[in-house]
Amino acid sequence: MIVRGEVTIRLKAVGRSEVNGLDLNLLLHAPEDDAGVAIAEIRAGEKARGLILSDRSAVEVDAVDDIPLGHKIAVKAVSRGDRLLLYGHPVGVATRTIKPGEHVHTHNVKSLRWS
Repeated sequence: MIVRGEVTIRLKAVGRSEVNGLDLNLLLHAPEDDAGVAIAEIRAGEKARGLILSDRSAVEVDAVDDIPLGHKIAVKAVSRGDRLLLYGHPVGVATRTIKPGEHVHTHNVKSLRWS
């Protein structure tokens, strides 16, 4: 169990994790984020259900790809060349158009850190 402020996360071995009593597999830090962090494995075709930590609102997206635990999943469309927002901050540039539900990783985002 992880406790951060008012958020309690119970990690399960597979599937979803429980966040404040809700059965979720995705967390975002801010409403403007383009992608969220998988807090459990997400399979293609599965509905990813998450929580935006800053305002406690819900978010849902249909997974297009398999998303490993700890990896990112797009919750909004991001056009090629646009900055990708995570944790409420720009972290990279899309190297191709990213659709909601797609895996967000080095194959479609270039980090701003080494740009």
